[in-house]
Amino acid sequence: MKKLSGIILFCLLLFAVYIDLTKGTLPSRFIQEETSVTDHEIPYIETRTNPGDTLLSLIEQQGGFPDNVPVDTMVRDFIYLNGIKPENMVPGEIYKIPVYGQHTYLNDAR
Repeated sequence: MKKLSGIILFCLLLFAVYIDLTKGTLPSRFIQEETSVTDHEIPYIETRTNPGDTLLSLIEQQGGFPDNVPVDTMVRDFIYLNGIKPENMVPGEIYKIPVYGQHTYLNDAR
């Protein structure tokens, strides 16, 4: 009987881990949904990059580093606007750099 109880408990544990990994356990109110965004919803400026420029340095040159915007949001917005990752920027090319001021940004959950 102990052996059967152990097997049932082990199977229940495996099932719980499977559900947790595939569907998650957070209530739906905590799950952020991706929204479709057009270029007009993310304000940007076009700028030519110089050797040594990074996404964060280009955003900072616009008037300071925005405290209310997470870095991963800046990276996602840049990828959305340009179709490449910031680390693949080439000096001399023109890129769309997201502008963060009083505007809302891509995944604004407020």
